[in-house]
Amino acid sequence: MTAQAEDVAQAFRPVGRTKVLHYLKNSMRPWFFASLTLLLTACGGTKLTELQRVKSGPLDVVLLSPHDAIRHGQDSFIIEFRSTDGALVDVGDVKASATMPMPGSPMFGSIEVKRTSVAGRYTADAKFDMAGSWRTTIQWSVSSSPGSSVTFSGNVQ
Repeated sequence: MTAQAEDVAQAFRPVGRTKVLHYLKNSMRPWFFASLTLLLTACGGTKLTELQRVKSGPLDVVLLSPHDAIRHGQDSFIIEFRSTDGALVDVGDVKASATMPMPGSPMFGSIEVKRTSVAGRYTADAKFDMAGSWRTTIQWSVSSSPGSSVTFSGNVQ
């Protein structure tokens, strides 16, 4: 076989099992576990604990977590908007921010809020750099109540 034919044959040889597993381990595993967590949460596969509930006009804004508290570092939680009869209510786009009061200048956390496939339920991916008392403000704007917001105060563990 010529060198060129050997190169072509090499290109069509099956990839070894070790290489495939290495690829999956390093490239796909983080996406797999993140997707699985969101799927289980959205489908009710994970028991969620109600951390706090704040009333804003006709709505209850509810923070839910698979843990007993929000944790410092990277953490995810659920935000729900519920009517007085307990039904989920779609409030459009939702934004959130977090601050930790400190002498001199507050510390800022980051929270990215995304819609889920369930109207009125949103996932929040947050980063709190340290444990302690944080204020989380959630804002939404829907035509029936533009510019609405609530603030939660609570400990991040």
